[in-house]
Amino acid sequence: MTNDILDQERQALVELTDDLLGRHCDLDHLRARLDEGTAHTPQLWARLTETGLVSALVPEEHGGAGLAPAYLSGVLHSLGRHAVPEPYLETAVVATAVLGALPGAEAATWLQRIAAGEALVAVRIGDLTPYVAHAADADLLLDLADDGAIRGYAPADLDVEPVAALDPLRPLARVGLRGGGVLLGRSAEVVARARTLAVAGTACLLAGASRRLLDLTVEYVAMRQQFGRPVGSFQAVKHKAADMAVMVDMATAAALSAFDAVDEPDAFRRAAAAKAYAGDAAHLANVEALQLHGGIGFTWEYHLHIWLKRVMGLAASYGTTATLRRTLARELLASVEEVRRG
Repeated sequence: MTNDILDQERQALVELTDDLLGRHCDLDHLRARLDEGTAHTPQLWARLTETGLVSALVPEEHGGAGLAPAYLSGVLHSLGRHAVPEPYLETAVVATAVLGALPGAEAATWLQRIAAGEALVAVRIGDLTPYVAHAADADLLLDLADDGAIRGYAPADLDVEPVAALDPLRPLARVGLRGGGVLLGRSAEVVARARTLAVAGTACLLAGASRRLLDLTVEYVAMRQQFGRPVGSFQAVKHKAADMAVMVDMATAAALSAFDAVDEPDAFRRAAAAKAYAGDAAHLANVEALQLHGGIGFTWEYHLHIWLKRVMGLAASYGTTATLRRTLARELLASVEEVRRG
């Protein structure tokens, strides 16, 4: 398949996602989730399933499309822009990639259930996940250990303690395990790839949410009048918006590229660097969006806070900016020392 065809197919998936979310995950939907105190809804998950987005990475023999992860980088970016309150990254990306790489009837059964929209999966990946996203809604917890052990836990085998999350549309929980669960397989390579997918996928979500902050800010300063002029016409405001745009554009390019390269030799380094940069872009977007919206940005009634909270939550998920940069620095120093010795 040529790159042109791949790009066309990926763009078609993004357009499909934007159209779906524009109709079924708009502000009314997000506000309803906040009012009711529940993030996940079977109705929206069913819509994502019907379009084939949930089963995109599921192998064809288990009811999916069998696509490569590179097809979903733009989809994840779109999900971030729409602040989708569903465990898409965990279920449709990380879990399907892990289960699809494992032999045995147990993994196959879960893949079929995911493809049919009958199962949500939460993921715990060692020290990357002190808190587990959407654990209370999950039909399965995949526990990926550093030693390569991959275990599945049913809800009855878990002690789930919800925590007060900054972003209520991405609920978090402490998870305690009862017993050893079901050993689905053992593969350090599969676990390493799952870590890369989680980090790079979160970078895509983060870049998408930052893009929405930028778009909301540009829209507001173009409309808000002061001294008879739109505030967006003032030089200081233009500079702030331009700085946001540059950072968001670069974060998007880094995130999409890292997700597309999850099977390259340096995949985790690229993913970690992309998420760290996306975290910086998100921080700038958060600060400037709030400031440029003035007093209205602090209110519950205005919808800016949905994305302010989303980027803060995502920036701390699957490795903070500081943690990932520390990891990269240690690897770099170790490689320099190895060269020096060799």
